[in-house]
Parts: sequence; C-alpha cells; structure tokens
Amino acid sequence: MPAALSLVIRPARLGDALAIAALHHTAVHQLGAPYYPREVLAHWSPPVTLTSAERRYRETQDDGGLTLLAEQDGGLAGFGVVLPEAGEIAACYVAPELSRRGIGRALLGAMEATVSAHGVHEINVRASLNAKSFYSAFGYHVSGRGEYRFEDGTVMVVAFMRKDCSPVG
Repeated sequence: MPAALSLVIRPARLGDALAIAALHHTAVHQLGAPYYPREVLAHWSPPVTLTSAERRYRETQDDGGLTLLAEQDGGLAGFGVVLPEAGEIAACYVAPELSRRGIGRALLGAMEATVSAHGVHEINVRASLNAKSFYSAFGYHVSGRGEYRFEDGTVMVVAFMRKDCSPVG
C-alpha cells in the first residue's frame, strides 16, 4: 500500500467546498446506485454549483461540524464530516477510483480521534446502505434502521450505527 504514504489529512477550507461537493456527487451516484433508486440519489446529491457547495460548507461549520480532507499527491481523495461534541460522524466519502486503499480508514480514524479529544466516547453515524459494511469493518454496530425524508417526502433508508470508543482500563 505505498500510495497511502502520500496521504495527508487536514481541515477543509471554504476554498475546498466545490471539490468536496463534486467528490460527494460522484461517490453518491456511483457507489449508491446499486442500493437506492435514482430519485433518492438525486435528492441525496443534487447537481453541484459553487453557491450550493459553499452554502453546505458554511452550514456544516455553523452546526459545529469539522470537515476533514484526505489529499493524495496534492489531489482530493476523500473527505469526512464530524460533529465532535455530538459524537457524530456525518459523512465519510472517498473518490470511487481510490476506494479500498486505506483512505476511508484514515479519515475515520482522524474523525474518531477528534471526537475522543472532546471527551466523547460513543460515536454515532447514520449510514447509507452502501456504507454499512464499511462502518461494520471498523467496529460499528447497527443500533436501528431508519428513514431520512427529503423535503418532498422522498424516503432514503439508512442504518443507525454506534461505536463505543471508551478507553480500555
């Protein structure tokens, strides 16, 4: 796995918003397609504009979120969104062509460390069906199944997952 040596994880900036939104759109529409109908994918990740990307980035920050980027060889390889004080992971996406190279694992580890640094030891995630096995591989357990309803009533089935990160002692 030599490619992972050039991986850098850093906090995102407003100037990264468009690249983050574009990666999100690509990942959702490629990786989510086997699990969700087209109408769900269209609501989950609508077409990207600079205005909508910057608005989403600002809303995340205003809600107490921290967006982390994974850069490989200077390019965006993935991103994650964590709400440390709430103990919630809101997003973890990797460019589809770079999947299974440790990028998601590195992002998830950085987000878990951020949550732990805030003294929170239980982490929750509302996982898409295509991400459920990813989180399971890193010790998350399904605590329930639910639905996310978009404004027009379109429903996206999700899995509520949880991990106890309490220090062993």
